[in-house]
Amino acid sequence: MKNEILERYLIINGRIISVSEAGAFSTGASSTIYEVLRVVSGIPVFLERHMDRLEVSAKLLNHSIAGISDNIRYSIGELIKANNSPDKNVKIIVYNMENPIPDYMVYFILSNYPTPEQYDVGVNVILLEEERNNPNAKVVNSGYKERVAAALADANAYEALLVNRENEITEGSRSNIFFVRDNKLFTAPKGNVLMGITRLYVFELCKDLGIEIIEEPISVSILKEMEGVFMTGTSPKILPISTIDDMSFSSAKNSIVKALMKRYDDIIEDYIKEKTIG
Repeated sequence: MKNEILERYLIINGRIISVSEAGAFSTGASSTIYEVLRVVSGIPVFLERHMDRLEVSAKLLNHSIAGISDNIRYSIGELIKANNSPDKNVKIIVYNMENPIPDYMVYFILSNYPTPEQYDVGVNVILLEEERNNPNAKVVNSGYKERVAAALADANAYEALLVNRENEITEGSRSNIFFVRDNKLFTAPKGNVLMGITRLYVFELCKDLGIEIIEEPISVSILKEMEGVFMTGTSPKILPISTIDDMSFSSAKNSIVKALMKRYDDIIEDYIKEKTIG
């Protein structure tokens, strides 16, 4: 765990601790959930929705974070101040969830964001036969992460699209996936994927723009019929996909993809302004 912690300080159960001491702490083998959010200009972006999703993950494991939710929110603010407000991602881990009051820690992690060129051109991704055991909950699963990381390194790819036993694409290894065809968006049903925060905003934006979203399984066999593909997530935001294995897509030039990218960036900017003024 210590290897993924960045900056000088982390917080454990409300206590600010130097990273040099972090080796003494472990989440053990208990049920552990997590959440990752992005900090921009000292503001934890969409904090409210991330905390809601953390509670959803807890409830799916028959637990709750209600007793520590306010403490986590406060600790994130203190973490940002203690480390002089870096523009990076913060990870929240809740563990020992079987206890009346679970333990938690928050800290900055290595944060890789797409380059301007990747937004302009798109990124390369691969298909990977892999499924999450509990797709709606963000549960720590080191074996899954290691398999995905090995596949990405071997193919020199940005992301892996997970393919289930029915040969259907469900989601990315760390993102949600949308396909464009006939001025409509297609994405896997919500019961089959992690309900990403950016995914929720895409649904809201499409409602405002009058773009229909169809939630249905996406078979690998119909990929070549798609006009564009993009991923959504905390770090990539809305990111066009240029290739899936040996298939190419003009996603970065697609009018729907471009419109959603622009509108989502505006939402983030407005959120930061609102919280900064507040």
